[in-house]
Amino acid sequence: MSVEQKVLEINENFYQAFNRGDLNLMRSVWAQKDSIVCIHPGWEVIRGIDIIIQSWENIFAGSENLEIKLSDIKVTGDGGMVWVSCQENLFAMSMSGVQVSKVHATNLFEKIENHWKMVLHHASSVPQLSRQEQISTN
Repeated sequence: MSVEQKVLEINENFYQAFNRGDLNLMRSVWAQKDSIVCIHPGWEVIRGIDIIIQSWENIFAGSENLEIKLSDIKVTGDGGMVWVSCQENLFAMSMSGVQVSKVHATNLFEKIENHWKMVLHHASSVPQLSRQEQISTN
């Protein structure tokens, strides 16, 4: 299996953990060190495995009807560091129907003891453009 395939598999596990609300799978994806970083959209920087996992536990508790599907996935890097950039398409079920939002994410993976582990997740919301703004940017 190529480095790209291995990293994409770990990246997929990260999003499976999110979609299932699986804290054990989420913890297994991350490097177990204090220097790791997670930046959720609109949040302050979070550092360290325990605080990061607590943040996911809080998110999972409030997101029973939330699912992420990825698009525009790109893998870059070689050697001991590889990153995945992607668009997270979030679908939230509510009484008023399905709400869709988009987030750009960068996930950085480091090779640690022959295993690829996430050391950074940085996600930023994509502003929703009006139809007029979309036309003027084309």
